[in-house]
Amino acid sequence: MGPVLSQHGFAPDGATGDIEFGDLPAWSVFYRREDCKLQVCWSAREGGIDFLLASVDAPNEFGLLNKSKKWQFLLLLSDFDDGLSTPALDAAADVWWQWRRALFEAHFPAAHAALLAHE
Repeated sequence: MGPVLSQHGFAPDGATGDIEFGDLPAWSVFYRREDCKLQVCWSAREGGIDFLLASVDAPNEFGLLNKSKKWQFLLLLSDFDDGLSTPALDAAADVWWQWRRALFEAHFPAAHAALLAHE
């Protein structure tokens, strides 16, 4: 994901390290650009990786807890129909990462515009 995020102007901005969410393992990694922040997070409880967007003043907090109420799911901000098919559950890890990259690239422009419109 790093090269894709860099192409969109994001730079690393920290990580939560290993935490617990619903008594199960979780983590999040934060990225920043001049007009917004991005979080890539995972939790065993939710069973997957999520992308969240926030304004630049949002704290680096685990987005699924979202105590500040500033983090929003990328896919909920976007109204774009990507036409992408979700990989099979037993697909290789690289197939899943290719899908995540395509998902991010398809939805980021619309989600970013929606985030900025709400500020």
